[in-house]
Amino acid sequence: MLVRQKKKIEMKKLFVLILTSAFVLSLQAQNIKVSKFELLTNDLTANTYGTQKLDQNGEKSALIKILAPEQGFTFSAGALGIVATENHNGEIWLYVPRGSKKLSIQHRIYGKLRDYAYEIPIEGGRTYEMYIDINSGRYVTIESQIANSIIYIDGADCGPSPIKHKYLSFGEHILRAVKDRNEGEQKILVTAEDDSSLRLVRINQRDMSDHFGDVTVNVENNADIYYDGKKVATGTWKTQLREGTYMVETRKADCDPAKTSFTVVAQKRNDVKVNAPIPHTGYLSILTRPGGVNSTYNGDHFIDLSETVSVPIGTYQMVFTRKGFEPQNREYVVRHNETTVDTVTLSRINYLKSTSFYFGAAFTARSLSGISGIIGATYKNHDIQASYTLGLVESKVTNWSDENGNFLASAKHKINSFAVKYGYQITLISQLALTPQVGYARNMISSTKVEGSETYADGAAANYVTIGAKVIYAPFKHFYLFVAPEYDIEMSKDNNYESAMKKAGLEVGGFLLNAGILINF
Repeated sequence: MLVRQKKKIEMKKLFVLILTSAFVLSLQAQNIKVSKFELLTNDLTANTYGTQKLDQNGEKSALIKILAPEQGFTFSAGALGIVATENHNGEIWLYVPRGSKKLSIQHRIYGKLRDYAYEIPIEGGRTYEMYIDINSGRYVTIESQIANSIIYIDGADCGPSPIKHKYLSFGEHILRAVKDRNEGEQKILVTAEDDSSLRLVRINQRDMSDHFGDVTVNVENNADIYYDGKKVATGTWKTQLREGTYMVETRKADCDPAKTSFTVVAQKRNDVKVNAPIPHTGYLSILTRPGGVNSTYNGDHFIDLSETVSVPIGTYQMVFTRKGFEPQNREYVVRHNETTVDTVTLSRINYLKSTSFYFGAAFTARSLSGISGIIGATYKNHDIQASYTLGLVESKVTNWSDENGNFLASAKHKINSFAVKYGYQITLISQLALTPQVGYARNMISSTKVEGSETYADGAAANYVTIGAKVIYAPFKHFYLFVAPEYDIEMSKDNNYESAMKKAGLEVGGFLLNAGILINF
């Protein structure tokens, strides 16, 4: 007994479920209907090469252009079937064989319309139009007073007018038409009643110039300006906008875009400076030795490297300097969100070169002073120097007589010298060196006749061994100041040389001092 009762209860549940499902399906089927089906007598799409289709018998198919309020509709037919289904800009093109009678329309949400019977015969090579209705709105065609105005429905851009057969849900809708400064707005109420005034809605427009203002948008760094998703200018955008609040975006390569909102006041000039794109950045972490190094990049832009710094991405030509040290040049590539790490060690400037070529000039202070030209070279601190001294100071007048004491002539004398010296350079501090020197010098008299018939002692010479030292101070690279005290020891001399020196009251040999400048390479 209990088993029979359970079976009866289960049969009742199944019966109720079947009735409920049938009721739901019937309700869904009521949601889908065909509100319009007609032949397009002037449409040759189904009979034109490239858009026509042949059925399995090789005959031209009929084409049904279907407008549907939603995507996701599928179709099936009877024994003749469907030749092809295509989507063209939201319009469904359904190719069916000639003589088709019925069509089933199905949607996963709105249900199924079974066996819709075509209201007119289906002929091959002809084009038809069908509107599918889901019983939640109506098809409306929208036109504007000014052709090609942009149509907005409830704020959404629907493209240029006319908007044909737009399916609008039941309820109130706001329609706007905008072209240049001409605007119009209209409210409509879509109901289930067959209101012929909604089949074609025409929006009137008027000139809204008094609601516009001149706008100039400027951005730094020559960035691109985007408005309403489209690029409108680079750097500066001049336009006219209706009063209200707007948003622009600025963009540039290797930068994050930036947005700026601004308000336009009608019949006024609105100058707007918007936010520039934010450059992508990376990091520089550079340790310098010693400390206190001056760092610049890309010319003379100072940068503090005492800690890790954030900088825009790119290539940096860096120069590191400190007084008394050799400058260093480095190139760094900074990438987005990456840290470039380096250690820069500066070397002290070598003011005093152990190997160099030099030349210069000096004042030679001695009994008859002169000006000296110097040339020399240093190799691994071994110094070879040659010089020539041109006498500047003349001696007092010397008188010359014969053996009997008879006056012959009088003259004045200068001393010209040639010298070669060897020394070894000893660096005391970074800018001071001492070079002990030994060498050979030859002094030659240049005489000028004062009175008489001959110039006595002209060309007379003496030879010396020289002992001295050259003290060098380098205030900056390639430039030396020096003093060189020297003692000359006589080796040999002409008789006239000794006579001229005695008559002039001068010593032969002794101390002298050179002081001057040297340029080295």
